[in-house]
Amino acid sequence: MPDGSLRLQDGGRGRGKMVMIPLKALMLAFALLMLSASGNGYVLHIFGNANLDDDINDQDLAYLERIIEGTEEPTWLSDADNNGEIDESDISLVQSIINGTPSEITIVDSDNKTVTVKQPLERLVVYTHQCAEILQLLGAEEKVVGVRDTFAEQPNRFPRLSKYQSIGSGGEPDVEAVLKTNPDAILAYTWYPSEESLDDKLPPEVEVLRFDCECSGQGPDDMRERVRLLGILMGARDRAEEYLQWHDAILDQVEDEVRKIPQNERVRVYLESTPEGDRPMSSRTAIGTGHAAHKLVEMAGGVNIAAGRLPGYEDTAFEYGEIETEWVLSQNPEVIVGRAMGPGIRPYENVNDSLLESYAQDIRSLPGFDEVRAVKNDGIYIITNDYAITPNYPSAVLLLARWFYPDRFADIDPQAAHQEYVNMMGLDYDVREKGAFFFSEEQAEDL
Repeated sequence: MPDGSLRLQDGGRGRGKMVMIPLKALMLAFALLMLSASGNGYVLHIFGNANLDDDINDQDLAYLERIIEGTEEPTWLSDADNNGEIDESDISLVQSIINGTPSEITIVDSDNKTVTVKQPLERLVVYTHQCAEILQLLGAEEKVVGVRDTFAEQPNRFPRLSKYQSIGSGGEPDVEAVLKTNPDAILAYTWYPSEESLDDKLPPEVEVLRFDCECSGQGPDDMRERVRLLGILMGARDRAEEYLQWHDAILDQVEDEVRKIPQNERVRVYLESTPEGDRPMSSRTAIGTGHAAHKLVEMAGGVNIAAGRLPGYEDTAFEYGEIETEWVLSQNPEVIVGRAMGPGIRPYENVNDSLLESYAQDIRSLPGFDEVRAVKNDGIYIITNDYAITPNYPSAVLLLARWFYPDRFADIDPQAAHQEYVNMMGLDYDVREKGAFFFSEEQAEDL
């Protein structure tokens, strides 16, 4: 909008008249509506979501009508076809989105990029494991025509996708292999593969959609928005709602109980990741605020003792970095949680938990840690990244809550919740009998 305004097609008695709305007024209306929406949930980032709530439905049609009549201010997502005008064509497009029959949908992806996506999507290339899990939840894996090389290593987690054509690694994508699949769109991480290695080498008709499909350090609404948005793009609204009902029922259950625990009585947790430094006996890789694992601990009622004491990771707001074991000793945490990731950690594929047990033993054997409360009381717990930081994260929150407060959560079954998730993905897989998703010195036999 080079003139700093948005044109509105008058839908009343003066139909056809163009009304100019100053950009300042538009931004004010946007700010007010964002405040309103933030009090009632998240904003679904689809153009046509005129009232800036968490869905696109008949309420948006009514809102668009009022904008055209001049009784409501436009919002930044009102212009469904993103052509600079709000008129009857926007109403028609929103109606088709509601009916599941649009020819295209314009969205804002996790990289804050506005992308117009053809509909229906029939041929997808996928780089991100977490988004692939969502596709399985949506029953949309048959739309995939190519995956990155690491899918082949995970036939239990991705029984169908692991057999698809490899399009190279994320670090060095094979653009020629990508193009041979004739994709409609590519699902990638926000940061990986880089635009220089992928986007810039593709023809303009192939869109790259960058989505963060893992648990967010900001809270559950990011996952809710992502699944609902992908459900609409994939023509699978009902399957998306099935997941969201599961997601919210579990988190509500934990939140209701955690809310009863006074802040000064909550478990103090030292949270770390598989050590990345060259001095693992004296310096550990700790996790702080902004990180997904920190959010899991927080939702489960734990207090992360490293929060606020770590640097931002690569100049981001995510706290992640080295912390001295002497400091951990001085804090004497009640619980230690290690996030296991890296070579060999494929929880759906590992036949036993020996790698996770070894990680727990490494923590137990740190100098002086035999005097730490977490070690004395068998309070060392290991979770795997591909179990806990995926769309399955509500079951991981249940698990952490049971570890932190065994009396309060004695009757809950985290593995049953995980099994429900696996069933929704359509996997023939028993999480009690297969895989290695977590390790607990105290509760492994019970869970």
